[in-house]
Amino acid sequence: MTGAYAENILKTALQQNRLPPLQTLQTFSVVAETGSFTQAALELNLSQSAISRQIQQLEHYFGCSLFQRHTRKVVLTEQGDAIVPIVNGLLISLRNSFEATRTKGRSLTVRMPPTFARRWLLPRLTDLHSRHPDLNITIDTAWFARPSFGPGDIDLLILYGNGHWPGMHVELLLPEKLTPMCSPSFAGQLGDPAEVESLANCVLLHSNARQSDWTLWLQAEGAYDLTAMRNQIFDTQDFAMTAAASGYGVTMGDMHLARHDLESGALVTPFPRVIESGYGYYAICPARGDAKALVADLLEWLVQERPA
Repeated sequence: MTGAYAENILKTALQQNRLPPLQTLQTFSVVAETGSFTQAALELNLSQSAISRQIQQLEHYFGCSLFQRHTRKVVLTEQGDAIVPIVNGLLISLRNSFEATRTKGRSLTVRMPPTFARRWLLPRLTDLHSRHPDLNITIDTAWFARPSFGPGDIDLLILYGNGHWPGMHVELLLPEKLTPMCSPSFAGQLGDPAEVESLANCVLLHSNARQSDWTLWLQAEGAYDLTAMRNQIFDTQDFAMTAAASGYGVTMGDMHLARHDLESGALVTPFPRVIESGYGYYAICPARGDAKALVADLLEWLVQERPA
């Protein structure tokens, strides 16, 4: 059953210039999920006959059967199955709209890389909400999507880069500090004390295909020609650090983003050298006054949380 078929059913029904009662849509959703009028009646605190009448009312509205009735269960027809995602989508949208009205809070959408979201922001959300209880944050990790900062789009963007975004208001949040990291059990393979040459016998874990972070650190050590036994590339630094903590190899990790794993002992830093790459995570929004005012509280909190 195609989405176009479901849309034709709805279009025909809407030509009646009236909408079905909301209660019938909720009942339809519960019956579709449970496959039972009896179970739906229990969940909605209604009689079984009331459930049956509401489904009949909805079938009359759509002009087709939505369920096949059997002795102990009901099964969606093709038409009913096609309508399920549309009805559920409407119900979810209504619930979200009502919740936003009820809480009377401010809602902001912030887009950021997944590693920054999981390893830096999430542990601090409790503090953010305690300081700004009326602020509701939607976290969007589609960092690769180009924002418009218009209605229905994001309000604040957090990106990894060098801080150069002309025409935008830019705030540094997390300067990148890099050093090799691995599990405590893996560290023994590097020697005591660890020797840079031992990295040639290891799997080096990367979060960018250019491997520029490792190149920068190895050059600082004078190891210009070091070649690893194997290189494993991940699409996020979070994955690379997780793989390192599991004992798979050595990753080039950010001291700020790995803080929890370093404090817990899941990761260790076998070499003393820590370099500043000149890159980091930045908060970005349009430089115009209304856009900055919209995110002012959140931006102020983010800057306050910046490491000294």
